[in-house]
Amino acid sequence: MYRNISLNYVRAISGALVMWSTAAWGATLTWDANSEPDLAGYRVYRCSELPCTLQTGAAPVAVVGKNETSVNIGTPTKIQFYFITAYDSANRESGASNVVVVTPAPMTADSRNMKSPK
Repeated sequence: MYRNISLNYVRAISGALVMWSTAAWGATLTWDANSEPDLAGYRVYRCSELPCTLQTGAAPVAVVGKNETSVNIGTPTKIQFYFITAYDSANRESGASNVVVVTPAPMTADSRNMKSPK
């Protein structure tokens, strides 16, 4: 089944996997579609520490259909680890993808809240 996932940020700093947005930013996991004929969908899991596996207590955060290849994971406030599995029509689950580390974007100063020095 499939193995590669990546992380895209919306409104962060510019870079290869980064885009700007005028709205509040969030993180989106994306992956390559699986071509198995009996693919039913994907499961997204999250951990707060490594190792991040089903055996170490990864928490399920989303289940999406076979035609979906991304999940918005919101605005990260702390370091989190994610992986994805594919499952088929008999509910058999693939091995895990690579683990993606999600690190919150650095805070930036908001000029509306800054005071001039006296």
